[in-house]
Amino acid sequence: MKKIDAVGQACPMPVILTKRALKESNGEAILISVDNEIATQNLAKMAEQLKLSVQVEKINDSLYEVQLSDPNAGNEAHAAEHTALPEQATDTVAPSGASYVVVLNSDFIGNGSEELGRTLMKSFLFSLTEQEVLPDKVLCYNAGALLTTEGSAVLDDLKALEEDGVEVLTCGICGEFYGVKDKLAVGTFTNMYRIVEILRTAKTVSP
Repeated sequence: MKKIDAVGQACPMPVILTKRALKESNGEAILISVDNEIATQNLAKMAEQLKLSVQVEKINDSLYEVQLSDPNAGNEAHAAEHTALPEQATDTVAPSGASYVVVLNSDFIGNGSEELGRTLMKSFLFSLTEQEVLPDKVLCYNAGALLTTEGSAVLDDLKALEEDGVEVLTCGICGEFYGVKDKLAVGTFTNMYRIVEILRTAKTVSP
């Protein structure tokens, strides 16, 4: 049985670590240790989507163990059918008909605490790098332009996306407004006309 220690790992890392392990498991059961109930619920939902059996055991208030197993392990036909995870694709960037564009119009997600919102943005972009089908483009405008400049907490994730073929575009006038046009650290600047063209024709995803 393969074991994963995800204690202390913030969402969505327990799920990401488990997905990575599943790709290499060859039907072997996986035991994941986490430290909160929400993580167990997220893993259980993933197991349901993948049609895996799941057992959750609370060891104490700060330790839970989640076991995932394939009820059809040993069935070669079933194993071949389920070798890839549901969203897995041959190509990294979205294939024709499945393309999408990620839109970032702020440097944090949601309303309320900006500190939490920035943590959520970092989590969102890291999770995006782990998707089997990546977006064609990432559009950054208004305060989203700050994400692509020097000192941004999400530069590594945006650079990883760019290296995998994702085009990262930042609104030039937004860079000027925030005084960061000379600090672009990933991708290229574009204009609002081009942004409108992309938004008009593409399926968009926003956090």
